[in-house]
Amino acid sequence: MKNKLTCPTCGFDNDFYSRICTSCKGYLRDRVVNIDLWSVISLLIEIPTKAFRNIIQAEHKNFILFLLIAISIKYLITARLFAGHTLGNFTPSTNIFLSYLIILAAIILSFILFSLLVKFLLKNFEFSTRFKDNLAITIYSQVPLIFSLIILFPLEIVIFGDYLFSTNPTPFQIKPALAYIFFIVEIIAFLWSTFLLFVSLYVSSKSKAISILTTAIFILLISTLVIYSSKIIFTL
Repeated sequence: MKNKLTCPTCGFDNDFYSRICTSCKGYLRDRVVNIDLWSVISLLIEIPTKAFRNIIQAEHKNFILFLLIAISIKYLITARLFAGHTLGNFTPSTNIFLSYLIILAAIILSFILFSLLVKFLLKNFEFSTRFKDNLAITIYSQVPLIFSLIILFPLEIVIFGDYLFSTNPTPFQIKPALAYIFFIVEIIAFLWSTFLLFVSLYVSSKSKAISILTTAIFILLISTLVIYSSKIIFTL
């Protein structure tokens, strides 16, 4: 089922993001100028389909740079945690700011490539999407990771200190109960983010199969990026 807006005046099927009917030039929906950040965050928790519909239909995709900066910090921390397993205990030789700039550039490039891939993949199935919409919904689907960054990471640092990134001993050896609680909540945040990405792609395409496929591609892309980054960006 294609995702269309049917004109109430002439019955013409327009692209989902359209505001004015291509056929009769009548108005299809109210104008959405900007994304209301706090309203969208609330909707991501309560009614994610409505949140992503608002994001797609907004003319200006504001706050995406701010969100990208925060998301990149979260992925930098994740890469550092992986580095403990890929490299063992080590002392980073790369300035943390340089490591962050590298991961930020990699995340931006990955999100851009993924958004373009979604656009051209859906086009092959005769679904019309816009690059800016694909980029915005991909970024906003990562909001649970920002929750994790703001709420969990400070607590983890306070409780485990430098041992958070240690493999000998690990946080699970120091305070196992708390470590497992944090680990489970972190996994929930990543799963929630994955679910939101699926929902966002479904809102855009109305195809569960395509949404599952593109979500899987994103997971593979980001996982590869984080694991590969963990091996190089801290020891340049």
